[in-house]
Amino acid sequence: MMRLELWWMEGAWLLLLWTVPALLLLLSAWRILRRWPEAAYALLQAGFYALPLGLLAYGLRLVWLPEGALWQAEPPAALAWISAQVVQGVGGVGESQGLAGIGWALGSIWIGGVVLRLVALGGRWVRLRRYLRACRMAPPALQAEVAEIARRLGIRRTVRLLVGGRVPFSLGGGRPTVVVPELALADPRARQPILWHELVHLRRRDFLAHLFEEGMLTLFWFHPLLWGYRYHLALLREVLCDRAVLAQRIASPAGYARLLLDVLLQAQRAPHLGLSLLKRSTLKTRMEVMMQHTPSLAPRVLRLLLVGALLGLTGLMACSEMPNTPMQPEQEQLPALSKQAGEAEEGVFVVVEEMPRLIGGFNRLVECLRYPEEAKAAGVEGRVIIRFVVDEQGNVANPKVLKGVGAGLDEEALRCVRQLKFTPGRQQGRPVPVRMTLPVVFRLDDADSEQAQN
Repeated sequence: MMRLELWWMEGAWLLLLWTVPALLLLLSAWRILRRWPEAAYALLQAGFYALPLGLLAYGLRLVWLPEGALWQAEPPAALAWISAQVVQGVGGVGESQGLAGIGWALGSIWIGGVVLRLVALGGRWVRLRRYLRACRMAPPALQAEVAEIARRLGIRRTVRLLVGGRVPFSLGGGRPTVVVPELALADPRARQPILWHELVHLRRRDFLAHLFEEGMLTLFWFHPLLWGYRYHLALLREVLCDRAVLAQRIASPAGYARLLLDVLLQAQRAPHLGLSLLKRSTLKTRMEVMMQHTPSLAPRVLRLLLVGALLGLTGLMACSEMPNTPMQPEQEQLPALSKQAGEAEEGVFVVVEEMPRLIGGFNRLVECLRYPEEAKAAGVEGRVIIRFVVDEQGNVANPKVLKGVGAGLDEEALRCVRQLKFTPGRQQGRPVPVRMTLPVVFRLDDADSEQAQN
């Protein structure tokens, strides 16, 4: 398992694994949205829920099956470049390493974003409560009408009907509530479709789905793809409720579209947690879907589609392994991993409770390096990967070149690595030898490159 201060690399790798297939799912759902909205909604649900489930499954795999990684890779060029170039200034502060400094900085930014999101959600909830207190209870006749529709939809809890504002919406949870505008009460042709639409939201438990999505966006506020998912999931919930209303034949598609337009024209600012907020950007799509007249897919097909996509994405995240990163203990599939605390052959550890730290940071390595004249004259650049053991005294032992460049760069990297000094790794309070890898990047500046070419 990787060191705690480099947690952000593991998180970034898992987010990348989720992002690529999730983007493909989003694009696929958008293409079939107007023809098969149920299938599009199932695909988007699978992509959205795969992120937390994949992270949970990956964490459980690391706890229960730490040796179960399916593949390994050498350090990616991007991470090697970061470790040897970008973080040199950070790594020179005391004994902290640059990558750890970046991790703590990213963690602070993430916590700040989460706090801002929580404050914004709290403000929206307060405004919603004030909005509900300003509404009045509906007459008993309308309450009875709502109870009858709820019974036909299979809603067991008593639904409260409030009158107020100009935009209808519904709230689930422990006390289901439907809010309808005053203007819709007088006209049964408008009231019935609105009540059916909002009660279908309650039957589908869309309010809970909405809250879960808000929670996910609070934790992953920095990921733009999740915002796109939230937008399209909310749109498809409205589309599916529209289709449920039209299936009851209480309004024609054209009449229902006119009703939506009338409500939009009458709409004022409504609470942010309402589930049926109308926007010009979404109304056109909803009308286009209503005019398609395509049959709904069978529930069994939708379940298979949802479960298949969900298991595929979750399995991809749970069964993958982050490529080895700079200054990180090797994650090799060796029999030694079954020994206590990651002990390898001949008493050398690959994972310990307290990992060795480079004294002086990466600046110490940079100060030691001298670009060989042979390589400079030939314009040779590249990355040399060194494997070595940090012994009980913090000295470098048995350094070897895993991947070389030649032209004297391998020898120079070995020379400098031998001179490095670490704080010893510790297991159960005692110093122990730990095997590690380090990429050393050699790069010429523009003047040296031009001279080598001449």
